Amino acid sequence: MDRLANIRVVLVRPLYGGNVGSVCRAMMNMGLHDLVIAEPRPEFNTFDAVKWSYRAREIWDRHRTFDSLAAAVGDCRLVAGTSVREGLYRQHSRTPRAWAPQLLAAAGEGPVALVFGPEDNGLSNEDIAYCTHLIRIPSTEAYSSLNLSHAVMVCAYELFVAAEAYTPPAEASPPATAELRERMFGMWREALLEIGFMEPPKADHMMLALRRIWARGELTEIDTRIMMGIARQMQWYAQTHGAR
Repeated sequence: MDRLANIRVVLVRPLYGGNVGSVCRAMMNMGLHDLVIAEPRPEFNTFDAVKWSYRAREIWDRHRTFDSLAAAVGDCRLVAGTSVREGLYRQHSRTPRAWAPQLLAAAGEGPVALVFGPEDNGLSNEDIAYCTHLIRIPSTEAYSSLNLSHAVMVCAYELFVAAEAYTPPAEASPPATAELRERMFGMWREALLEIGFMEPPKADHMMLALRRIWARGELTEIDTRIMMGIARQMQWYAQTHGAR
């Protein structure tokens, strides 16, 4: 089962259509598709929502509205509300990364809600009462409040990563063997001596420095053969143009 399919993004009383359109884009980026608006405002600008959703228009087109937060999350196993505010009823908040495994585990069994409050005041204590978990996104004390779509993106990203839904591209070339690397070092030693970059008494010291530079990243077979080709070309140039 695609656990991300059971993650529901619930926006409570959002103010700006542009922000909601951007939320659609953040959701599409991270594989979430279930958008709900709870207690929609009469003045909410749907035109801006459509405009800012851009290539994630399908999420906006499928979104649902509910008259109350209770109705929006009524079928959810867990309800995680986001809040930057502090207080007696918000002290058990944790980061999106900390909650992600538990939220995904629950999403394997049924719907799980991520709840975000309005841009001006966030979730009220009445809203928090419906939440089983509280999320606080780490941010600097100088400006702790995040834009609505940014907050959705951070939470969605942590769930996407925790769900292991992304497979990074594999390196096309295997790592170079020790034997191949030593051949490369030998060719560079000869080439640098031949072009006069270093003198024989200091060659060992200089080659240790070069080994240290190349050890900072894994060399593949292709990388190593390219470096060998450069050394070979330096030697050819030195021999045909009398660099020494």
